[in-house]
Amino acid sequence: MSKTMKRSTVWLYDKTGAAFSLDHEIDGTAYVRPMVKVFFQSGYGDEMHEEEDVEPAKYLVAVERSSLFDAPPLVELNADIKARTEELAALKAEAKKAINELKSQRSAAEYKLADAKRQLDQWMQTHKGMIDLGKLLDGKILYPLSVDENSYHGARSVPHIPKMKDIAGLRVEGGDFEKGKEWRVKRYLSDGYHTSFQFFDTEEERAAVIQSEFDVTCARFRQKPDFTVDIYTTTNLHYGTLMEWVKKHPALSIPEDIKTMKAANDAELVEQRKAKLAAELAAMDAIAKAETRP
Repeated sequence: MSKTMKRSTVWLYDKTGAAFSLDHEIDGTAYVRPMVKVFFQSGYGDEMHEEEDVEPAKYLVAVERSSLFDAPPLVELNADIKARTEELAALKAEAKKAINELKSQRSAAEYKLADAKRQLDQWMQTHKGMIDLGKLLDGKILYPLSVDENSYHGARSVPHIPKMKDIAGLRVEGGDFEKGKEWRVKRYLSDGYHTSFQFFDTEEERAAVIQSEFDVTCARFRQKPDFTVDIYTTTNLHYGTLMEWVKKHPALSIPEDIKTMKAANDAELVEQRKAKLAAELAAMDAIAKAETRP
């Protein structure tokens, strides 16, 4: 079966660009052979190869001659391509719009979820005392800690761990529904000495808060160092205050940079003391020499 076409073959094309071999025409009707796929094998010995080609069919098809073209109808094909491209663009635009709407709905849902979480967190903080009381009534072990800002030096007071036996309970105050006054619960519990505190679910959480508050206090100390150590007071923030933190909470340690600052300060004080003593000795020696002169 030959793969080559005869030079005398007349080719016609429909609007889709499909090719036909013209056999003959009668009264405006063209009798053509459509192109069909053919397969043939070739080879030598045990090696065989199969190839695919196209050739005019053995049968004839009657088609109106006016619907056929002497050359591939590029105008019609381009118009069809343009129409299909516009259709695809419209589909893409519609899909993009749908995607944008879905993204907008997702953003709105995420915003509502974040707002709901914020409200829940706020509610949990507002009613933390009630929640902790419920945990205690369920038999859960909680870990109390009292941390207050020191109104004198602006840092934190040394945290106090209340004893469970001193905890009095939950305080609710101010309610009078007949007068339209809501009941209010204190955000924190208080012990028998009226010291406010918070409960933590684990000892590790409590220790982390103590460390964090100590870090804040050390940062405040660095802003205005005071290396006094002999007297511990609640009104001043000095090196003795940091020592008190470590004394009450042995897991803490004074940062190395502050220790270095303290050592340098002590060394400077020693030098100042030595200079003062040397001056005093020199003065005493001068007086002694003056008294022994005839």
